Amino acid sequence: MKKELEGEGLDAFMWEAFADELGIPFLETSAKDSINVEQAFLTMAGEIKKRMGNQPSANKKSTNTVQMKGQSIQQKSNCCG
Repeated sequence: MKKELEGEGLDAFMWEAFADELGIPFLETSAKDSINVEQAFLTMAGEIKKRMGNQPSANKKSTNTVQMKGQSIQQKSNCCG
């Protein structure tokens, strides 16, 4: 939540409870005062990495094929030929 919005009727405790319900981190930030901006980015990136790491991958090894309607199509090695 933007720290500057506290006086605008936005309650940090309400937003923190909402974030808890969703199971996501809550940070008050202020780009103006340079508060928690980097921490918000790092927290978000860490959460994305953690959640993506928990998802099973359909195909873990890299290939040069693209699946289209169940058919394998060989991918060209260059863009113009």
